[in-house]
Order: sequence, then structure tokens, then C-alpha cells
Amino acid sequence: MSGRRAENVEVCIDCGGPVELVEYDARRNTKITRCQACGLYHFYRKIFLGGWKLLKATKNPSETLKP
Repeated sequence: MSGRRAENVEVCIDCGGPVELVEYDARRNTKITRCQACGLYHFYRKIFLGGWKLLKATKNPSETLKP
């Protein structure tokens, strides 16, 4: 057992591939990552104790992003 919690590991929830940071918004405390293997986008929001909570995972981010 590695001792690390699952939400601290930066892997895709679908295929387990590595993810890359696409956008980080410090004002809204959100970040968007994209899987390098399957292209799935992961939307996170920062929680009270400093961790990240997964809000949504989708293939088409244009439907969820608003200007």
C-alpha cells in the first residue's frame, strides 16, 4: 500500500492514463485536466481542506464551459 489518497493521484478516472492541466482558475478555485490517452476532460473544484473534488468528466467540454 502506497499511503497516498486516491484523489491526490493525477490519473484519468476512465482509462487510468496520465492527465495534463488545461486550465486553472484561482478566482473560482477550479481546474480542468485532460487525459493524454483518451481525451476525457475532468472538472475539479477546490474543497475546504485544500483537496480537489471531481465535479464532472466529459468528452466534450464546450457544453460545460461558459464565458
